[in-house]
Formats: sequence, C-alpha cells, structure tokens
Amino acid sequence: MIRLTLALAVWAGCVTAAPAALAPRKESLLFGKEAQHRHDAQAPRAALAVVEARSPASDYVVTEETEVLVNGKPCRYSEVPANATILRMELGPDSRTVFKVHFRATTATSTPPSGR
Repeated sequence: MIRLTLALAVWAGCVTAAPAALAPRKESLLFGKEAQHRHDAQAPRAALAVVEARSPASDYVVTEETEVLVNGKPCRYSEVPANATILRMELGPDSRTVFKVHFRATTATSTPPSGR
C-alpha cells in the first residue's frame, strides 16, 4: 500500500512538472540594476527640469508672527544659533506656515548662522 502511495506521489510530481519543462522560454523581466539603468535613461530630461523648478526652496514659511523660542526664551528667527535643534513646531492648516517653533541650543552664547 505504501508503494502505491509513493508511486502516485512521484507520478503527480512528474506530471505537473512535465508541461513546464516543454513550454517555450519567455523573455525574462529585468530586475535590479539593469531595470534601474533603463528607467533612468528613458526619463525625459525636460520633465525632470520642470519638476525641479516647481519645488520650493523651503517646505516651511516663517513669518513675523511666528513665535520663536530658544531654550524657552523668545528671540528672532535670525538670532537662532546654528547648533540649535527643533524641539517643537506647530504648523498652520496649510501645513507650510509655522505658528510656533521651539529650539534647544547647547550653548546660549552661540553666534547666529550666516544663512538664516
């Protein structure tokens, strides 16, 4: 009885694999580095330039009404030290306008950065 069961299992495995072995081979899909190189080569340069031109320089807008605190003390945004990190930032309904931004600086006597 075991021989019959084993023979049936081997036969079922061979029968299901036989059509796959006889089928013609299809062109394989490109995955990995080749696909990425083809995609990059096909991307239109003019479209990429338009997208880059539309992107804003900054994602957030700081206004005169924005509350800026460094180590719990109010100051101007231009006076925020370069080593300060953002602790908390509240945005407006448009998710761009900054209402409040709280910074923490390691030293209070740091010089302001030239880019801000």
